[in-house]
Amino acid sequence: MIKDFATVNDRAAATTSRRIRLILALLAALGIMALFNTPAAAQVQVREDNFDRVGGDYRSFDLNPPAPMTFGGPEDTCRETCQRDGNCKAWTFVRVGVQGPKARCWLKNVIPAGHASNCCVSGVPTRPFEPGVDRPGRDYKNFDLASGDANLCKSACDREGQCVTWTFVKAGIQGAKARCWLKNATPPAFTNSCCTSGVREPIIH
Repeated sequence: MIKDFATVNDRAAATTSRRIRLILALLAALGIMALFNTPAAAQVQVREDNFDRVGGDYRSFDLNPPAPMTFGGPEDTCRETCQRDGNCKAWTFVRVGVQGPKARCWLKNVIPAGHASNCCVSGVPTRPFEPGVDRPGRDYKNFDLASGDANLCKSACDREGQCVTWTFVKAGIQGAKARCWLKNATPPAFTNSCCTSGVREPIIH
């Protein structure tokens, strides 16, 4: 009877262990799904490891270490906070011990020049509509626009399969009329009141 009782206990323990592993696997799957459900613009934004963009700050805050059994870390919090804030054009994450015992996030309303530094990670978000941002380069087509509406340029990009990014230039800068530049890649962004740019969202079939 003692042997049989031990066997029953072993089986119960094995069943409990399998259930725990199944629960952990489901939690991991949910985490992966959450990553895939992140907005496309957040997924493709530029990440600059060991790079510091100094200046243009309008907000900063300390970052806490991630809680147990959670996905992502302090850097992800900094990046995603910038992505969600329409005023944020760039961010810098300062590693633990550089500006205090905690990591720190700096949000910027311009895209300042940067330099290599192992203190930090920086980034520039990409969005479908980026007022005050110029993305020069990688052009395959450009043309005048009938009016000064940047949405005309965005719509032109949306209609063309090869268009990835667009830049609208205000009237009087490159000629009497506003001008649209369509691009087959996403070049670096620069703060410039001349323009509005945008990065096309991927088409999900």
